[in-house]
Amino acid sequence: MSTCRLIYRSTAREETLTNDALARLQYTSISNNNSLGITGILVLSGDQFLQVLEGDSERVNELYHKIAQDPRHHKVRLISFESINERYFSDWGMRLIDLYDLPMQPRKFLMQKYQSVEDTICIPTQLNLVYALLLDAKLFCLSEPWDNSPVDV
Repeated sequence: MSTCRLIYRSTAREETLTNDALARLQYTSISNNNSLGITGILVLSGDQFLQVLEGDSERVNELYHKIAQDPRHHKVRLISFESINERYFSDWGMRLIDLYDLPMQPRKFLMQKYQSVEDTICIPTQLNLVYALLLDAKLFCLSEPWDNSPVDV
């Protein structure tokens, strides 16, 4: 059994972006992924999804093909697929992180670090920056609450 990490991006359909729809998506993903031994993270920025799936290569591939056919999004693009020895998101069956919902200070940090358009952080196209954004998002979820005072930019 080989373990892999798959990263893809997609564009969410408008009806997928409601709070209720996103909560259902996360709940269902956690339940399904836990039963398959898959872990990961789903980052939302504007209408763009960036997702990591980690687990058994065959199961991750099967899940990715189901996801690619899911009508809740379109323009699904594979970014990376690689064998791994260690998972980056081993504690999360699926964690949804909406970058817009981050407190002001970490959002400003990400907007300065990555390209942004109209207060929306752009999903990078270079693999090293994709990894950086994913790990930054994870870090902000694990860190202490930020001071929400205004930020000098």
